[in-house]
Amino acid sequence: MALGALMLVVAGVACSGTGGAEPSVSDEVANASPGELIGAPSPFQGYAALESLTQTSNTIRYRSTSGIDGSPTEVSGVLFVPKGDPPPGGWRVVSIGHSTSGSASRCAPSANIGLLGNLPTVIPFLANGYVVVMTDYQGLGTPGPHPYLEPTSAGYNIIDAVRAAREAVPGTSMDWLGYGVSQGGQAVWSANELSGDYGQGLNLLGSISVSPATDLTPLVDSMQNGTLTDEQITVLPALLDGIRLTHPDVEPEDYLHGVLAERSDVFTACVDEKAGLQAKIAEEVTPENYLPANVGAAERLRAALADYSEPSGPSPRPMLVAYGDQDELILPPWTENAVREGCAMGDTIDLVVAPGQGHGILNVGRAVVDWVDGRLAGIPAPTTCDR
Repeated sequence: MALGALMLVVAGVACSGTGGAEPSVSDEVANASPGELIGAPSPFQGYAALESLTQTSNTIRYRSTSGIDGSPTEVSGVLFVPKGDPPPGGWRVVSIGHSTSGSASRCAPSANIGLLGNLPTVIPFLANGYVVVMTDYQGLGTPGPHPYLEPTSAGYNIIDAVRAAREAVPGTSMDWLGYGVSQGGQAVWSANELSGDYGQGLNLLGSISVSPATDLTPLVDSMQNGTLTDEQITVLPALLDGIRLTHPDVEPEDYLHGVLAERSDVFTACVDEKAGLQAKIAEEVTPENYLPANVGAAERLRAALADYSEPSGPSPRPMLVAYGDQDELILPPWTENAVREGCAMGDTIDLVVAPGQGHGILNVGRAVVDWVDGRLAGIPAPTTCDR
């Protein structure tokens, strides 16, 4: 089934964070299998655009797995079934990884009528006859903390969302696609890497990563050189807060000083809540406000960011990776280097560049449409790895 006029959408990045330990889970969650529904789906009340395209719109809760310690977790999300009957072979599923929405539990897209800016990502897939499931990620919509940009947890959440969708919707296929933007681009990249083992029993056709968070270690060089962009300054407090879950030796006070430390609470809002104020504060920040306290602090952060970087291993299924050549959050060389690393591991990656575009809505013409149609048709995936 052709995808139609799918447009790549990358929502703006806003951030928030809370530290703390992994929450305990109920016996029901602990005894469930990965992807098993926890309780019955409940109706999701969204915009009229969703109602006109869907026969079912639900919020769901399902069992997933922590990438930090392997423990069972409860994750929420949304699930949409298009109108009509399933095609021969069953509904294909698209598992969407959303861009940064915040790190507080209330910042879950499923808890917001407009999905916190993700409607433009969901609607084209529904319009073209796909069951769409979008995870909130661990710690959003459920008790926190949210392990922001920890890729393995997010990858598990993406895969288990497909299992939950198949349990909830009769007539779904084992075939699925991963699609993600920014934080979600990292999540579906990780899901691709994990699909051969953790994703057994499902058939990933391929993944699409738009402006993915890849190798973030160059942030440390920029912090030391005093060259962080405003966009990177805005995301830094949330990134540091998320890293503390896995690297408690990374203490925010070693990296946030002056106005950035004094007003770090501003950066704990959900996406768009305080975007204007965040931008204003970022303009006031000087290089001294984010300079690592010493060489040891810089190296601790660099090591932690390396653990959060993609690729972390080979991806068994093909990928399309898209980025804007004016991206000031995830700088173009970071994405290019990540793709080179993936290619060196044997990945099949089609790299698409959006000229003159940044970390936002990317107009890449029919690149995504044609790539998806090729995977559905069983055509060998294109690759730029041999260029």
